Amino acid sequence: MRHPRRLARQMGLTAFCTFQLMVGGMLLSSLLHPLIIVFAGIGAHSMLEAPTDDIPTGMLSLFVIDVINILGSYLVFLALGLSSMIEHEKRLIGRRWLAVPLYWLMTSIAAWQAVLELRSKPFVWNKTPHQPSTRKI
Repeated sequence: MRHPRRLARQMGLTAFCTFQLMVGGMLLSSLLHPLIIVFAGIGAHSMLEAPTDDIPTGMLSLFVIDVINILGSYLVFLALGLSSMIEHEKRLIGRRWLAVPLYWLMTSIAAWQAVLELRSKPFVWNKTPHQPSTRKI
């Protein structure tokens, strides 16, 4: 986005803001995903060590909201993926859907790598290596 004002004029303000929130939200969620997992883990550990009566209601409420948010995002991601699959593809997935949290952590690693490489190697494009095709197109 080299010319944000021009893009906002071309798209319209509502579409421009929606675009910024969607793209920015995806990038931010990829970068911050490990952090929310760590905070939820620390919160769970703290609450397990404390007597039940000593846990403040606000802390417990925030912890429950965090856990629901994490699990809900995994479920929405899974539901969106499954909704576009045919039955045969759904059967092929099997229990691999259990790896969704691992997928999000790997996505976060890739996002952080991209952020770090943006400064050191701004013109490098990390692509998946493929063998050259012997077949003519």
